Amino acid sequence: MVERGLMALPGLLSNGRRRGLLTVSALTLAQGAAAGAAAFATRGLFEALHGAAPLPAALLVTLAASGLVIAVTRVSARVTGEWLGQSYARDIRLALFEHTAGMAASDVARRRNGYMSLRFVGDMTAFRNWIGLGLPRLVAGAILIPLTLAVLWSLAPVFAWLTLPLVILALVSIGLGGLRLQPLHRRLRARRARIAVDMAERMPLAPELDRLGRRRIEMGQLDHRIGRMVRAAVARLRLAEALKAIPDAIAGLAAMLIILGGFRTGASPGVIAGGLAAFGLLISPMRDLATVWNLHSAWRSAAIKADAALSRQQREAYTDRCSLPKGAAAIAISDLALPSGGRLNLELAAASVVGTELNERDSTFLFSVLNGLEKVPEDAVTLSGICLRRLSRGSLRRSVVTIGARPPILLGSFRRALTLGVSQRMDDADLEALARESGLTDALSRLGGLDGKLSEGGRNLLFSERALVSLVRAKQLKPRLILVESQIAALEVEARNRIMDWTARSGATVLFQRGVMPGLSQAA
Repeated sequence: MVERGLMALPGLLSNGRRRGLLTVSALTLAQGAAAGAAAFATRGLFEALHGAAPLPAALLVTLAASGLVIAVTRVSARVTGEWLGQSYARDIRLALFEHTAGMAASDVARRRNGYMSLRFVGDMTAFRNWIGLGLPRLVAGAILIPLTLAVLWSLAPVFAWLTLPLVILALVSIGLGGLRLQPLHRRLRARRARIAVDMAERMPLAPELDRLGRRRIEMGQLDHRIGRMVRAAVARLRLAEALKAIPDAIAGLAAMLIILGGFRTGASPGVIAGGLAAFGLLISPMRDLATVWNLHSAWRSAAIKADAALSRQQREAYTDRCSLPKGAAAIAISDLALPSGGRLNLELAAASVVGTELNERDSTFLFSVLNGLEKVPEDAVTLSGICLRRLSRGSLRRSVVTIGARPPILLGSFRRALTLGVSQRMDDADLEALARESGLTDALSRLGGLDGKLSEGGRNLLFSERALVSLVRAKQLKPRLILVESQIAALEVEARNRIMDWTARSGATVLFQRGVMPGLSQAA
């Protein structure tokens, strides 16, 4: 048996993104060429202003067209960059969901809901911006800065010699300052994440916390943590904006040097004007390089956390693809470690109907194990003589069902809730008849039939109705093992009787959690 390998973050340039980055590079090169053409056209037009001849039409058209080319290529590069960012974020979302789906249910349950949602929401902005904005701007800087310096050299070598030290000084300052951004991002991210998970935990409980006299206390704690997050955000923003301001700080000095250099070398006003225009075009890519550091630091901080999430151990792979034989399933469990620290040994004959004396935590874990949702040693659990780890997912889904008041229900139609996990679905008429037969007539009427909309988790269903949803699913699967959760004992009498009657007639092996049916023979 081979365990699942740990997943890695999707490649930045995989899934067609390398081609997209090349497209951005080409568009950026076109911007640089247009900017160079504009500088030379400016020089020619300024020189023509001192003559008696009409202004050259070709230079006028070049100057006007260069602006249009820059505008079109900049929009195209930005759109392509956005596609890159969205593509990368999509791959990461899918990788995170796929990895989490393969983890043990108990491991997922230990994660706070706020932290789980951050993986799919908060960090996605950092991932999307790095490849959508950061990498294209890095490419743009690598192309436009040398190209602009070459244009300055072409106009007058003295312009390049005078401004090159300033450009180097600015780039070094941006680089050294950028190294300090990553720890600031990590601190901000940690504090922002803490606020997010605390809010996600407390918002649904806000009325109850108020009743318990905790409103002011909780608000004070949140305010304190928000204040620490704000201070971290301001510190990060201050440095990021300071780095972006460095090119502006040298712009005036560079302009002065170009004018002085041109004057002392006898350059014409047109050449000087072209040099000023060319250096003006250099400011934007240098400012963007400062932004690149900020985006990279945010991406790196998010990537560390995402990589840690993708490194968590998963359940074992089902390599043999076995299926359970027909008929009720026999259960054999040998020395299974329980969350309470105890060990479980259990043997149940096929078609047994028993309850377990395990506490709720251990019995919930046992039910999760029998559903194939936990990591278990080889041959520790067998169904009808077949190791649980050798059973295919499809066989487990069809053969082992859980009936309880908390079935997984997604936002969507009543139809989907009734058929979630069912491969061979009934037509609507038969499905509705089965739902009515199972006690869901009032729910169908209230919600508007199978097309009625259920809220997240089925919150607009009654407690007993949610349990009957799990009953309808089970009836469609004809299972070999039925696991009945303890909440069934708290259902309305009619709903509970429907479930108990069907499980008794199902012919399957039935295992009840403690407290569901008094008087049953008990499993150790």
